[in-house]
Amino acid sequence: MSVSVQGSGPRTIVLLPGLATPEPILGFTPLAERLAELNTVVTVEPFGLGLSDGTDDPRTSEAIVDETRAALRQLGLRGPYVLMPHSISGLYAMWWTTHHPDEVAAVVGLDDERYTSDGADGSPDWPSWMAGVNAVGGTRDLIALDKSTDYLGLVADYRASLGDAAEYTLDQQDLYLRAYSWVLNPTVLDEMARGAENVRAAEGAVFPPTLPALSILAASSLEVEPEWEPSHRAAISNPAIQQVAIMDGHHYLFHAHAAAIAEMTKRFLDEHVEIR
Repeated sequence: MSVSVQGSGPRTIVLLPGLATPEPILGFTPLAERLAELNTVVTVEPFGLGLSDGTDDPRTSEAIVDETRAALRQLGLRGPYVLMPHSISGLYAMWWTTHHPDEVAAVVGLDDERYTSDGADGSPDWPSWMAGVNAVGGTRDLIALDKSTDYLGLVADYRASLGDAAEYTLDQQDLYLRAYSWVLNPTVLDEMARGAENVRAAEGAVFPPTLPALSILAASSLEVEPEWEPSHRAAISNPAIQQVAIMDGHHYLFHAHAAAIAEMTKRFLDEHVEIR
């Protein structure tokens, strides 16, 4: 498993990427660098993403969380951790907080996922045939097509959010988009196929009432998913320390708004999470 560790502060923040994010360490860099000024920041590339190996183990919430926990232990980084999940990793963070609450000091979500009825109903219909496309080397051609037509709906928001971020040159943006040509590997395809299963596993889950939690939602996600904001508010059990904030921007908020997110995170943690 590929993992980046930056900074040496007293809090350990664990950045968890969204589904099929091609280069999580590179994509999180603007945010990780800012957070690392005061914290120890760990960016995890789960199996199948970035420079990490693949695996044949089923991509369930439980497996992904246990693999990440094992990686942190091997690095000598002990909890409780501040989990900072993006997108689908919100499901994994919720599994972590409800099954291993003593290991989590807080959750700061970045437009991260919750249980929704749409998400529980089914997964994309293309993971089943994408394995065959991979076998004949056709993924690169599909990604090239997607860059022009958004045929798969993979890169549109990623491309737009990179373009809004001053930290990425045009060459870097192009390289990050090209990375999609190898991210649709069997490990990631299995995670996609199990998406509905992992959503259903989060049904009815709420944050423990003693756990500080801040959900930073992208305004663009609220426009396309009516359940997005209500699902986050439904996970609140203690409004005194659990909040939802809306930020203008794309699903990959941390590309263009790293400075604002880092400052919001600092204020929230300083107010609600004691340094041990």
